[in-house]
Amino acid sequence: METSRDWEKLAQGMECLLRLKTFPVAFKLLKSRETLSDIPQLRRMKHKVTLCQLFTVVRTFGWTVGCDLDDIILLMCASIIGLTEVPENIKDGTMRGIFWTKTREDAKKCEEAIPRLPVGQHEAVLMAPLKHNIFDPDIILVYSNPAQMILLINGLQFEDYEVMEFYCVGESSCSDVIARCYLRKKPSLTIPCYGERRYGNAQDDELVMALPAEMMEKAVNGLEALHKKGIRYPISYAGLQLDAAPSFPTPYKKDYVRK
Repeated sequence: METSRDWEKLAQGMECLLRLKTFPVAFKLLKSRETLSDIPQLRRMKHKVTLCQLFTVVRTFGWTVGCDLDDIILLMCASIIGLTEVPENIKDGTMRGIFWTKTREDAKKCEEAIPRLPVGQHEAVLMAPLKHNIFDPDIILVYSNPAQMILLINGLQFEDYEVMEFYCVGESSCSDVIARCYLRKKPSLTIPCYGERRYGNAQDDELVMALPAEMMEKAVNGLEALHKKGIRYPISYAGLQLDAAPSFPTPYKKDYVRK
């Protein structure tokens, strides 16, 4: 596959500016599962997996992986990315009501709130570290701690500012990032759910944001601009019991700091 831009450069820029612990993940939906056979160095798992296991394999091992409906262990996962219809015993709240809600009615409300991709438009999923520059992704997943994440948000807001709204359906964080970002064409941040921590090994301090691929350059440019102004990661501490005035940026001291 040819790529339309230098994803390696953009990935390395973000990794450097935010000092990310794991690789940004390129995520692409494929119309035909046959396309997977054309991907160099593709790995297919030898057992059925959850989506969140694949996220972590890619971002920590650096593997390029693909899957179709036959590879996914939970139909709930597959339904979120449009590889199958939602089974009736999930849609009616039966499955979620086992653990996550007091009543089946609450579980049904939860299922209705979960964003899902349309069924029948795609047959497979392809993922790789963005810096491998193998294909043009649909969306990009970034895992980071909260301090890194607020700087990423600041970078996205640096030009053409807009307030960012984020969602959390609770269990099924993959729906909040993958499906919501894909459908809304906007950055989508959420807290990795219990399942992603138990099966996908997301860490206690991690948040995850999905970016539409076309916004990656905007994010990196914003981070670079902030870096030049001294807004960087790690964020230095001014001190809780010290006079904060000397630590303010020089432009603030002139007009915005009370004498």
